Amino acid sequence: MHKNKPYLFTYIIAYKHNLDRLGNLRKVLEWLAGFSGIELIIVEQDNKPKLPAYSLKGFKYIFTESDKPFNKAWAFNVGVKYSTTPAIIFGDSDIIMDPNNMIESLKLLQQYEAVSPYDRVIDLERSEVNMTLPQMDQIQRPGRGETDVQKICLCGGIIMYRRDALERIGGFGSESFIGWGGEDDFASVLTKRFLNWYERPGKCYHIFHEKVKPNMRYYQANLNLLQKLSAMSNDDLMKFINSSRSRTGLKNKCADK
Repeated sequence: MHKNKPYLFTYIIAYKHNLDRLGNLRKVLEWLAGFSGIELIIVEQDNKPKLPAYSLKGFKYIFTESDKPFNKAWAFNVGVKYSTTPAIIFGDSDIIMDPNNMIESLKLLQQYEAVSPYDRVIDLERSEVNMTLPQMDQIQRPGRGETDVQKICLCGGIIMYRRDALERIGGFGSESFIGWGGEDDFASVLTKRFLNWYERPGKCYHIFHEKVKPNMRYYQANLNLLQKLSAMSNDDLMKFINSSRSRTGLKNKCADK
């Protein structure tokens, strides 16, 4: 792309390093390389940078330092601060989908403030991760019927926003969620309560990786926080969001206190 041509949309990936995640990230980057007009931002979160230098090509790289478990909402919101387009897409480092379906979903941001580009997720097995997308589309699980797919919350995996709508709800969810669990669900609560949203029929593919056990102390705290926030009225929920706006997406905030 010519350097003076504006980007059409921003794709933000939150990343925490291990070898499985690095392999999956490479597959996602190969997939994203097929899109034109993309501003790609990767936000790595760790006690020190782990992404190797040869991987840092073709996208903006931002490092946020933290010794705590991964905070996806913080990473996403930092990425938004460095983005330049009116259309923001948040994507996990292990999710891909049919590019034509993603482009069609992106067009729907002309009608809706937030769009989920699919309503089903296919979990790939280890033997399937090197398939082409047309091959993935043919995956059948003999004798299992629809159990090869799973539902996912509205903001899980890949979710698209108009920038102005995202700003209205204070960014992606809340940075109060630390570690795995709850952050996508709360972002879904905000999106459904305050925005004009649409979930497009379709599927995505979750690239195989070994499961990592969550820190149960943080996980339970996240579930408790999600329950508390979800029970709030719209007015109280917006007061909660507004109370943290000044700290949302700060790259160098002290996240460990």
